[in-house]
Amino acid sequence: MLRKGLGDTLRVSLTGDPVEEVKSAKLILKAMHLREGGPEIISCPTCGRTRIDLDTLSRQVEKALEDCPLNIKVAVMGCVVNGPGEAREADIGVAGGDGEGLIFKKGEILRKVPENEILSALMNEIASMGG
Repeated sequence: MLRKGLGDTLRVSLTGDPVEEVKSAKLILKAMHLREGGPEIISCPTCGRTRIDLDTLSRQVEKALEDCPLNIKVAVMGCVVNGPGEAREADIGVAGGDGEGLIFKKGEILRKVPENEILSALMNEIASMGG
């Protein structure tokens, strides 16, 4: 209905913290291209190839980018198979390895970092993009 111009309100009801309702509504509007701006985070489902704590890393990236104004796609992938290859459309991203991660930009590997440095290395790259 919103896409057709019928109405101007979106209500999302979730069990739990009401803040998550607002986040979900914003994501829905972004997916419908009714709200622009800010990063889009792409994350893969975990599988047997995942060797890092992808769930925690994804949440940390989402939290770190809450106020980022850049309209960018950020990939947080669990392995090198899903990283630079499948997520090559992302502007910037990370692909987990065994205790390490690859930082990549537009599918091109920039460098390998230890797992405990993935978040800061990713955020430094995003900052260099103007975020």
